[in-house]
This record gives sequence, structure tokens and C-alpha cells, in this order.
Amino acid sequence: MDAKQVTHDVIIAGGGLVGSLAAVLLARQRPDLSIVVVEPQPQGPVPDKRTIALAAATVGLLQRQQLWQPLTEVSEAIQHIHVSDRGYLGATRLHAEQEGVAALGQVVPAAALNRVLYDAIAELANVTWFAGARVSQLEQHSDFVAVTLAGETELQQLAGRLVVAADGQQSFVREAVGIQMQTTDYGQVGIIANVQLERDMDGWAYERFTETGPLALLPLPNKQASLVWSVTEAQAEVMQQWSAATFVAELQQAFGYRAGRILSVGERFQYPLKLHLAERSVAHRVVVIGNASHTLHPIAGQGFNLGVRDAICLSQQLAHATDVGSYTTLADYWQQREGDYNSIIGLTDMLVRGFSNQHWPLTCARNLALLGLDALPPLRQAFARRTMGLAQMPSGVRAQEK
Repeated sequence: MDAKQVTHDVIIAGGGLVGSLAAVLLARQRPDLSIVVVEPQPQGPVPDKRTIALAAATVGLLQRQQLWQPLTEVSEAIQHIHVSDRGYLGATRLHAEQEGVAALGQVVPAAALNRVLYDAIAELANVTWFAGARVSQLEQHSDFVAVTLAGETELQQLAGRLVVAADGQQSFVREAVGIQMQTTDYGQVGIIANVQLERDMDGWAYERFTETGPLALLPLPNKQASLVWSVTEAQAEVMQQWSAATFVAELQQAFGYRAGRILSVGERFQYPLKLHLAERSVAHRVVVIGNASHTLHPIAGQGFNLGVRDAICLSQQLAHATDVGSYTTLADYWQQREGDYNSIIGLTDMLVRGFSNQHWPLTCARNLALLGLDALPPLRQAFARRTMGLAQMPSGVRAQEK
């Protein structure tokens, strides 16, 4: 295969949330580009059982792209955030009205957002969706990248000016171009589930730091909440044996009654909490985004929103690029993203380490920090802008409209 046979501009490996969003943004901004999405799922959008927290800036993007309206019936607005340290006085409260936004964020089923993005792609004439296929080989050439797709049918050969690796934490593309993944093990396990409450959460989201790690409750419709409970590995083994009734009782004791009485818990899932970070996010005619580039601890709900900003920044860098895979284009992309990575990953890592430690100097310091955030509006506003994604969003991106 030579440069004369290149038939596509951008090949996106992975049609999950970040890969699909990148396809929509690129295709709408550059209708002249030929874009391919390669997705192993044989039919329909990628199945995803997660509940995700969208930062205000992410929701604003979806609104401007006319992708938000179908999600309004299944989403729940975060109007207030309460951050506290169990057993201590330190606490911080954030309110959408004080920050001048319609909501601090929104909680949505990932499957619903996947469906909206999948349907949007189906309407784009310059995007081809290869279902039931995955990238199995990759060869980098000076002016293009040749990829081989494997699936239920015979092998297919494609070539493009740029390959976007959005194929998840176990990214084949990232490994194929020799980018190593650095891993930090926090020694914690995340337990996720939906819980039924006695009363509505009225738009409140809670992040409560406990002796074992953070415990978050996010509001859902119908008096439900999305739970993310971080515990030690030893505790996770014990908790696997708990009945639903025991789990609810222990959760109530750990969290308290700020959200009212917890009535029941749905299916529970466990996964190890680690920071995975690619040593770099660009290679020759390849860019790595989303979970293929970074997987964060769920504290503060920043992981997916960091991937959203990957997609936004990539589309902006390619907006006027003659050669979408050139060294200059990808170097500019990484220069724009590196600061955001350092800021958000540094913040989440500091929160995990600082609030999972029971040494009294740290306990005193973090409670003073929480009290300071609550008492000093400029400091609180700066923190709120960071958690809403506004401080890191590329220029021209606003929060959710009122």
C-alpha cells in the first residue's frame, strides 16, 4: 500500500464515548474529511452499564452540539455539592446559583449518551462505522498509517493520514506504536452500585472522605443515587460476602443520614482503583485519547470529562490542518493538553492520598483546607471552576446554559 491508495483522513479505533464524540466533533467541523470509526461491538452503540458525572462544561458542549435534549429525561442535575471528612468538622459546599451556572454537572447513564452519539454519527455522511471489527495490525509510514481490521468477516485493509486511539485502557493501537502505560496502584477497590433512597436528593451530590477512602453519592431520578465507595483491598474481599441488607446497613453507618435513609441496593460491581497514564499521547501520525491515554481514580468525577476535552482539543487542532496527521498538528495538540493532564491528575492524586491518610497532621491540614474553601469565596470559586471543567476547557467553551 502506498500514499496514492490512502482513502481516509482519520481512522478512529474505538466507538465508545470519547471515540464517538471525537468523530462527531471532527465530522461536523470538517465535512471535507473522510472519517472511519472501528468498533468491535457487532451491532448498535457500545453497551456501557456505568453512570457518569458530566461536568458543567461538558454539558454545555453537548447543548451546543444539539446532543443534550434526548438526555434530559434520563439525567439528573447536580445543583449542590457537599464535601466532608467523616468524623471531623471540615466541610465545603458548592452551589450552582452562586457559581452562576444552571447546574454544576449532570448525572447520566453512559448507555444513553452512547446511543445519542451513535445516532448522531449515523446522520453524518463523511463518517463510516465499521461494526464488529478491531484494529489488529498497524504500520506507520511517512505520509499515512496502514491498518488491518479483524472481525467476523475477512481481513480488511485501510489507510489514513491519522489514527486516533480511543480503544480503551487495554489499547491495541497504543501498544502497537510503543507507548508505555505508567500505573500507580492506590491499594483501593471501587464498589459501584445504584441505591434506593427514602427521599429525593434534591440535586445534592456528596463526596464523603472516610478512613478507607472517598464515598460518593450522586443524584439519580426516582429517589435513587449512584454510589462509588472506595475501600481497601482487604475490606473489598470481606464486602463481597455481604448480603444486600448488610451492605445497606454498613453503607448507612459509613455515610450517615445526610441523604436520608438508604432502603436497598442494586447489583454491585468492584474494580481496582489505579492511575493509568500513557508516557506520551502522540506518536508518528497517531494520537491517544480518553481511557487509552489516562484512567483516573473516580474521586471528583474527572476522568471522563478529561477525555471529553481530549476530543474537543483534537477537533480544534484539526480544524484548519492541511495534513491532519502531521508532526506540527499533533505536537500542538499535546502542547495544549499537557497542562490539563498535569493539573487534573495532580488534583485527583493529591485528594486520594491526602484524604485516605489518617495521620493527624494531614487530618488537621485537610480539614482546615475544607473550612477555608467554604469560607473564602474566591478560593471556592476557583475550585468550582476546576471541578466544572471551566478552568481547563479550550477557549470558547462555556458551561451549561441556564
